[in-house]
Amino acid sequence: MAKERRSVLRRALHILDTCKDAEGGLSLSELSRRSGVPLTTTHRIVAELHEWGALERDDSGDYLIGLRLWEVAALAPRSVGLQRVALPFMQDLFETTHRGVHLAVREKDEVVFVERFVSPETAGDRPRVGGRYPMHATAVGLVLLANAPPELQEEVISRPLVSYTSRTYSSERELRQVLAEVRRSGYAISDRQINPEYASVAAPIYGPGNTVVAALSLIVPYTESHGPNLAHLVQASARGISRALGARTRQIHPHPPSDMRKSR
Repeated sequence: MAKERRSVLRRALHILDTCKDAEGGLSLSELSRRSGVPLTTTHRIVAELHEWGALERDDSGDYLIGLRLWEVAALAPRSVGLQRVALPFMQDLFETTHRGVHLAVREKDEVVFVERFVSPETAGDRPRVGGRYPMHATAVGLVLLANAPPELQEEVISRPLVSYTSRTYSSERELRQVLAEVRRSGYAISDRQINPEYASVAAPIYGPGNTVVAALSLIVPYTESHGPNLAHLVQASARGISRALGARTRQIHPHPPSDMRKSR
């Protein structure tokens, strides 16, 4: 019985994951096909998820993630406290630069974006709040990976690295060098590695135990300067968030920033 319950729960989670990745609403047959759950089982599970509020229906009858699920997810302590503290600093950075500002955390071997200020001139629909990316291809990911446990670093570095553009870090040797520079300088640059039109600069955010708990980034057109001067702005905001979270600031960023223009 316990095994059967776990199986039903796993199928329900697969269905919710399918909704999460969709651009719009999905029909029952689409949910079944994309999740790999049989149609009759999908019908039963979706009915229960809809009744509870985890799924909602749009005007055409398709299913979308429901508000009830968002209400529960919004209580996650790792993002709620961080967002509340970070928002004033993010807004200041956004108003100073008029560029996109993003806040992200690490979830296993991926980056999850938990808050953002979007500039119409420098950002589109992504990365959206709740969106995930691999760690090697974004500035926030490089910061979080550089400060992740060594065993996770080795796992990510040693496996095939997905390329999104011709500039995405794709070799183990190159990525090791970049991560070493990130640890030394205290910031990371992702230059057109996800989107050929934009670059991003990110710095680590420290928590009370002086461990890296998040990363803050600024997105700019690749034609703009994204070297140490811009990194200083991002680092200053990240230090402010770190202090507000209770980090011992004298231990934050022990090395001065250096020019990472050698990185792609």
